[in-house]
Amino acid sequence: MTWEPWEDAHARGQVALAEERLSGLDTLPDGLAARRAAETVETLVGLYGQCLGRITAHLADHPDLLERLAADELVGHLLLVHDLHPVPAETRVRQALAALPGPPELLELSGSAVRIRIRQSGCGAAGAEQAVREALAARAPEVEDVRVESGQADGALIPVDALFRDRTPVGGGACG
Repeated sequence: MTWEPWEDAHARGQVALAEERLSGLDTLPDGLAARRAAETVETLVGLYGQCLGRITAHLADHPDLLERLAADELVGHLLLVHDLHPVPAETRVRQALAALPGPPELLELSGSAVRIRIRQSGCGAAGAEQAVREALAARAPEVEDVRVESGQADGALIPVDALFRDRTPVGGGACG
């Protein structure tokens, strides 16, 4: 049998399907079978985690190779699940934010909580906040508490071009 790599979109679909099926185990009518299935999955995940841990230990002398492996979306996700990702959470948070327009400002990172400031306010803030949440979920899923603040930093200057913009709200002032 030859191994064929999945396209990233297919891999994402398989991850979503696995998560859906795992979350559905609790709803099965046979509680004993559901518990046994969940325990079997936990055992397999633990076994695969140990195997990945051994692989990462063997790659300790080759950090560049381990980081290249971690850059693969699927492999990186698996390394995160087992707390084996070679890139620290703070670095991944900063990379995720740097890739966004603006970019958002990291105000605080503590354990699994982060506080971010986005420059958008008003109608654009909701979309920017959602983009921040999605980027952090993809790059640093262990950061579970994401607090987003809108607007300029205290004492920030108003851009000169903002002084000359027409201040008449479009559509009666409502967003959208």
